[in-house]
Amino acid sequence: MELSWTSLSLIATLSCTILCTNALLNSSPQPQSKPTNFVVFIMDDVGMGDLGCFGNGTIKTPNIDGLAKEGAKLTHHLALPLCTPSRAALMTGRLPIRYGMGSRHIMRVFTFLSAKAGLPSSETTIAEVLKDTGYSTALVGKWHLGSMCEAENECSHPNGQGFDYFFGLPLTNLRDCGSNSNVFIAWDPHIYRDIVLTFLAVLWAAYTARKHRYIGLCGFVIFVGTGAILCGSFFAFIKSIRMMNCVLMENQRVVEQPLQYANLTERIHRRAVNFLEGHHDKPFLLVMSFLQAHTALFSSEKFLGRSKHGLYGDTLEEMDWSVGEILRTLRRLGVDENTFIYLTSDNGGHVEEFSEDGVREGGWNGVFKGGKASTWEGGIRVPTIVKYPGVVPPGLEISEPTKLEDLLPTIAGIAGAQLPNDRVYDGKDLMPLLTRGKTSGPHHEFMYHYCGSYLHAARYTPKDSDKVFKIHYSSVIHVPGPHGTMGCFGTYACRCTGYSVDHHDPPLVYDITRDPAEQNPLDPNDPEIREVIHTMKEAVAEHQGGITKQQDQFDVLRLLPRPWKQPCCGTFPFCSCKDSSTVETPVLPPKVVTQPEWVPPTEDISQS
Repeated sequence: MELSWTSLSLIATLSCTILCTNALLNSSPQPQSKPTNFVVFIMDDVGMGDLGCFGNGTIKTPNIDGLAKEGAKLTHHLALPLCTPSRAALMTGRLPIRYGMGSRHIMRVFTFLSAKAGLPSSETTIAEVLKDTGYSTALVGKWHLGSMCEAENECSHPNGQGFDYFFGLPLTNLRDCGSNSNVFIAWDPHIYRDIVLTFLAVLWAAYTARKHRYIGLCGFVIFVGTGAILCGSFFAFIKSIRMMNCVLMENQRVVEQPLQYANLTERIHRRAVNFLEGHHDKPFLLVMSFLQAHTALFSSEKFLGRSKHGLYGDTLEEMDWSVGEILRTLRRLGVDENTFIYLTSDNGGHVEEFSEDGVREGGWNGVFKGGKASTWEGGIRVPTIVKYPGVVPPGLEISEPTKLEDLLPTIAGIAGAQLPNDRVYDGKDLMPLLTRGKTSGPHHEFMYHYCGSYLHAARYTPKDSDKVFKIHYSSVIHVPGPHGTMGCFGTYACRCTGYSVDHHDPPLVYDITRDPAEQNPLDPNDPEIREVIHTMKEAVAEHQGGITKQQDQFDVLRLLPRPWKQPCCGTFPFCSCKDSSTVETPVLPPKVVTQPEWVPPTEDISQS
């Protein structure tokens, strides 16, 4: 029986429809046709052992844990030891040593709002990359990469680095701030006592010199007067720190001075949601840069006392609440399936952070040695999650070494943006690793871990090997602290050079895959380890040979405050204003809250 042309056409059409449908159903997930949105969560001083999805069984982080189930966990993701250089690396995809942000002295973060120091305008940030392709960009929370302008188009504040909108702290949540502040400059809690003792010493020296007739009455008056002026000026400077540095800004306008911590997380969170609601109809980048869990610790009243870990746990659980609400906002606005989400911490937990009563106020780094400010694994390995619906398989776990600098090239690749080709990038696009779980070779064969401007350690992933070697050329010396904790308790924060640092020749070598706690250095006389040391020596020489001298952002003169440049709401020096969105809810200071002894997590993490 012959079929009519109509029947044949109908059969052909149906066959084509079935085949095309099967092809679509069986094809691998592809990126959305619409431009991808980006949400970047940056936690502050949160360690590898602080989140439930990374092994903590006592601090409740259900929203972040859910994010990990829907995306990929990066268990070997690496940062820099401190916030300012680490955030610079995340923003630029480049090691800070390449653009003058590697300090050679004790101060490795920006400490004064009116200082010249800042992220150079010549660097290209993730916001600038996306802004040039039509994205709306916002950063809410902590910046800590400078806030001043050297010239009209050379500014380090967020609006000068590609962010259309900024609401938050241009510095960080210092202990100097808040209604129950105590001065924390130079990390010396006894600074008032020292000022008084200094003046008394000057007075005694002047009296002794006058008594033995080394100076006359006029000399005595000049001696004492000079001492009084110097000590009085320093005292006045210390008392003005809250006004100078404790500032909340909206774009370049001061909206609260001095800063108060009352419901600050809620206020910052509200601005993030407002940005999403106002810009979800076009591509956007939102960087939610939390203040948790840097000290001074604070929490809104409804979260106080909820955690077994006292105020530290309360702040983390409030942060988790904010993450969950932002994720729900994305779903409510219908953009969650087309949004790339990245959550990380700027460095490891601060193990030296204890209150005067011996209550732990810093993070937990699990099995990893050390913490914030050091290049031991606890200082630079950070909990990280990536979610990209339809592209990154849910439940994926990546144990290969990756780092903060990978974010910029990853975002640029997804957005189809062109990066400047006149510089070296230390990061690499994560998508080949995230979509397949592995690559043909190591994602990064070599990594370099700086403490300020000093190369303390490096990492080597040989090709066709399941090993990752970490080589320490220098390392900070740990001493016992409260409750048997080991850390840099002699200096509060680990330093990069001097008496508190050991130098190793031959270097210490660890197989970090099998010894993530860095407890058992390998024998440097073993032929394999000798070869590792030699390979790394050549790699380090090549790497450092490619670094050119730049303007030193940590030059002492650039770090000093400039009162004539001080942001102020009101008439300087009588700067005072209050954020109109502040909810009048009292927040108890840490010493008033009854906190239990630190309870270690019920599970230790051992991902390498």
